[in-house]
Amino acid sequence: MKKNLATAILTTGLLAGTLDILMAFANAWWSAGVSPGRVLRFIASGLIGIKAFNGPQTITLLGLILHFVIAFFWTAIFFLLYPKLSRIVRSKILQAILCGMIVWVIMNLVVLPASRVPASGFSWSVMLKAMLILTIAIGWPLAHFAGRYWKENR
Repeated sequence: MKKNLATAILTTGLLAGTLDILMAFANAWWSAGVSPGRVLRFIASGLIGIKAFNGPQTITLLGLILHFVIAFFWTAIFFLLYPKLSRIVRSKILQAILCGMIVWVIMNLVVLPASRVPASGFSWSVMLKAMLILTIAIGWPLAHFAGRYWKENR
């Protein structure tokens, strides 16, 4: 049965965004005792800068909205590129790893430096952990559901 591309992107983006933010919350808590609200304020700081950390509670909602906008963006890009990518990289595991790495590289080397997020130092362990989280939370759902969508809708 053919599925609407927008519906597939919406549902997959919602799943991937939810997995990613939950893993980000868990990682921040276990790594540094940082609360989910502080994680969401960090995300919002990309748009409004350092004042996100001292502003009203509604800024956490802004962070959550921005997080899902970004998740839907990556989902749409991956779904649209999947037919070409799947001819180059056939393994779903490798597709997920590649997706996680690409998302990390672009977000950390292009988007964050261009945003108003306060700068932080580089750490190999933090980078590898973030890539693993992105591979599991974003890469795997995108590879799985984009593959299924394009298989059913050829």
